[in-house]
Amino acid sequence: MPIAGVPITDTHVHFWDIERSDLYWMTPDLVEQLRPLRRSFTPDDLDPQRLAAGVDRIVIVQAARSEWDHQWWFSLAERYPWIVAVVGWVDLAAPEVDQQLDRLASHPAFRGVRATAENVPDPDWLASPAVQRGIAAVAERGLTLDLLVRVEHLPHVPRLAERFPDLTLVVDHLAKPPIASGDLQLWRERMAALVPYPTIWCKLSGLLTEAGPRPTVETLRPVVDFALDRFGPQRLLWGSDWPVATLAADYLSTFRTYEALTAGLTTEERAAIFGGNAQRVYRL
Repeated sequence: MPIAGVPITDTHVHFWDIERSDLYWMTPDLVEQLRPLRRSFTPDDLDPQRLAAGVDRIVIVQAARSEWDHQWWFSLAERYPWIVAVVGWVDLAAPEVDQQLDRLASHPAFRGVRATAENVPDPDWLASPAVQRGIAAVAERGLTLDLLVRVEHLPHVPRLAERFPDLTLVVDHLAKPPIASGDLQLWRERMAALVPYPTIWCKLSGLLTEAGPRPTVETLRPVVDFALDRFGPQRLLWGSDWPVATLAADYLSTFRTYEALTAGLTTEERAAIFGGNAQRVYRL
């Protein structure tokens, strides 16, 4: 069925300059795996691909941490009308987190920050007092908190929802379910524990790269169907995770995969996932 009624919004796109961006996650042990990503990715690279897919607008999500990157992303939002929001990064544990947030919030494209728990050795990082103080500062400003988490971090997410009931939380990539191994039981249990909290949203994004070689619609269907069943279309957002997703498929193929996975929904339900929910979560 067609997607209609709202601008189609890709809620998860990264841009970086390979010479200048602080790509902290490109660690030496991942050099070979990430070799195709070791170049710059800019709006000019994405523009023809998102037009071919019929995507109207995108949200930049941080993949770097420097002040230069944030100012560059803001400049891109000013230059390209189809870039409608930026989810940035701050050091949530820093004593000056309030000042960092206020500085970023001075730009009208800024919508929130991403807590990158995946990149921290301590699985309980989200529960540390310093990080909790930073999250409180995010909540006080009415910003959104994207969560880059895996299964081991999920027990902390309901606790965040309880402690910060007015904070919009977005679980990126459905918390990266272990699709390739097929061992989904713990993931299902911990994702199900998020359902009672209406401030928790989930992104249908980043799944192709979790599915092993040659991912297909049917490979991804168990996790997407689970998310649809438990959260419903009204709490899911679509994101491409471009260009990281190119490790598995090109932009158009990625979009078509998620289209196929949601083909059984009504037009209104698909419109929510592919655009309407993004308007609410990121205040577009």
